[in-house]
Amino acid sequence: MHVGKLVTARRECLCVVHSLSPREALVRTSVPMTAGESVTLGLRNGFSVPAVVGMNIGEHVSLLFEEHIAISTIIAEQRNGRSEREAVRLNIFTPVTVATGTGMQACMMQDISLFGVKLLDESGELRENMQVQLIIEGLGKRDATVRWREDAYAGLSFEVALGFKLLDEWTAQITT
Repeated sequence: MHVGKLVTARRECLCVVHSLSPREALVRTSVPMTAGESVTLGLRNGFSVPAVVGMNIGEHVSLLFEEHIAISTIIAEQRNGRSEREAVRLNIFTPVTVATGTGMQACMMQDISLFGVKLLDESGELRENMQVQLIIEGLGKRDATVRWREDAYAGLSFEVALGFKLLDEWTAQITT
């Protein structure tokens, strides 16, 4: 089982991939899906597969791929995706506060995963290896480390990863 994301016309949400074959996948999601609905199944390393919702069985949904996929390619990509930057990321734009040793600053979150966030830091105060506390409404305070900086963006990794259920529930609250 792997964490993935489902992208619909309305939103992005987490899912757990229970099985995968060249033509279909069985995933668990807390978001209601309609048979025939177009979705994209996203996996680590940005690998994505266009699909159509087949059947709903409680929280489980079958996804029928639009084209055959090579399982060996997916497995190879997923084995390479064990680091935080390649984790499944949800594109969620929301204001956050970052507490540093010199004070507080407002930033705009660009995406989030179980392991960290990407921030727009126009002030340029965040530097690699800096220890910070990230305050995200609904997720509370999270100790984090700045892992990378590129132009006005910074990537932070959480000291303690978010739980799947916590991030899934938070995502549902802010996107409804």
